[in-house]
Amino acid sequence: MNRRILICFFAIMGLCISANAQTENSKWGLMLSGGKMEYNGDIGSNMIFGTPFQGHVGARVARYLNPSFDLVLAGSRGRNGIDLSTEPGNTNADQFLADVFQVNLGAHYKILKGKKFTPFLSGALGYLSSSPKNGIGGFADRGDEESNLHIPLGLGVKYQVSDKFGLFYHSQYGLNFGDNADGAFVGSGFPEATDGNDNYLLHELGLGFFFGKKDRDKDGVADEKDACPDTPGLKEYMGCPDTDGDTVIDKEDDCPEVAGLVEFRGCPDTDGDGVIDKSDACPDVAGEERYMGCPDTDGDGIADNKDKCPEESGVSKYDGCPIPDTDGDGFNDDDDECPTVAGTLRGCPDSDGDGFQDRNDDCKDVAGTVKGCPDRDNDGIADKDDKCPDEAGVPEMDGCPKVRKPSRSEIINRYCAPSIQFKSGTRGDEAYDGIVRGIAEWSKNYPEAFFNVSGYSDSQGAPSANKALSKKRAKKVYESLIRAGVPAEKITYEGYGATNPIADNATKEGREMNRRVQVCASTTKRIIETTNTKR
Repeated sequence: MNRRILICFFAIMGLCISANAQTENSKWGLMLSGGKMEYNGDIGSNMIFGTPFQGHVGARVARYLNPSFDLVLAGSRGRNGIDLSTEPGNTNADQFLADVFQVNLGAHYKILKGKKFTPFLSGALGYLSSSPKNGIGGFADRGDEESNLHIPLGLGVKYQVSDKFGLFYHSQYGLNFGDNADGAFVGSGFPEATDGNDNYLLHELGLGFFFGKKDRDKDGVADEKDACPDTPGLKEYMGCPDTDGDTVIDKEDDCPEVAGLVEFRGCPDTDGDGVIDKSDACPDVAGEERYMGCPDTDGDGIADNKDKCPEESGVSKYDGCPIPDTDGDGFNDDDDECPTVAGTLRGCPDSDGDGFQDRNDDCKDVAGTVKGCPDRDNDGIADKDDKCPDEAGVPEMDGCPKVRKPSRSEIINRYCAPSIQFKSGTRGDEAYDGIVRGIAEWSKNYPEAFFNVSGYSDSQGAPSANKALSKKRAKKVYESLIRAGVPAEKITYEGYGATNPIADNATKEGREMNRRVQVCASTTKRIIETTNTKR
């Protein structure tokens, strides 16, 4: 029998999943049930679910006391009995059947407090009345009318289907204070009878109806008192939740999932600097509000978390570091016009010391005043660009004066005598001697001049013949100039044939003009290249 009781106990415990049916808002519950009462006494035991099946109907009223306890008034009516006559060695005397009514007042201890399932333990004190059904259905004529106190102890589970409706299962073992109901008691002639053991096991399955105030979020706080009726919360906060447990309800908590301080609307300030962590760029180090909670160790106005030199005052341009002097010339980079090259003139080199940085000095190795270059005549045009470096001039004359005499070299290089014409062969015309004398007179004034004598012909005849003829004409003039007093070393001559005509060879007049010799002066002697020819 004890084994069966344990099996029943653990089977029912397996049904205890977790939850709560009645709440502070639904304090009253009415429950109707149907079930079976099983006999356990001197005759034997039909636990669990033995024969015969003895049905019971019951009802109970429950009152919510607190989250752990409900007060319950319960009762049931049905039959109780046992039939062991079919077992080998038993007789019809091993039968018992009685009508039973019982009522009790007790408490349910709710093991878990959930939202759907509530397993519970029960204990009560009650009244039990038994009336035997002798001779009915072939059962033996045994048992007495009896009414006694009894103590039902049990366990069960409630399932909340909705706010107003639920299911429950309950098994209770009744300890009866009487022993006459089954007719087997000490002195009755039943050899194994003992005192006070007409006990029972009652199984009940039923429906529950709950009455109370509306609680939409099922948090145990009635909607009329719930400041957050649609969100499960806590009674101490008028039904509002405090997820992080910092005593600031979620709807007023700026950091509802992280415990914080009331003065910061529920947000934490780990470093205690007055800047809440979610707005603090340095939440673990105390700082200043103007730097989003970060410190500024060197006091340069740049927070340490953005300062690459947090212990040395600097500027924002260099991420909190001092202005560098990359080239080490004593000028910091912001004031140094040449930050990567050491120098003395605003940080740049000035090799000739003329006040012009080398990068802007056109003559960086020679001191000067015009873009760093010398200007001897002080006309604002550097000597290297001045065609008259010792005589002040103007830019449009390349540094020379607007009006001036030509230099000797200019006169020499510009001089060309009138063309010496030839009638034919090497016979000059009537102006021949006068032109030669004029050249000789001019050379006396410019003894440093060199003369280039160039002979030409018309286009008639073979080119080789024309070239030879033109050279003879040039040589004749060369010899005439020597006789007129021009030093031979100052004269070079060459013949160029019919090249470089100055008139149309198709006319007689043009051909006459092309038979000529041209004498021009130069400050340098012409170099005439010669080639070897076959003889």
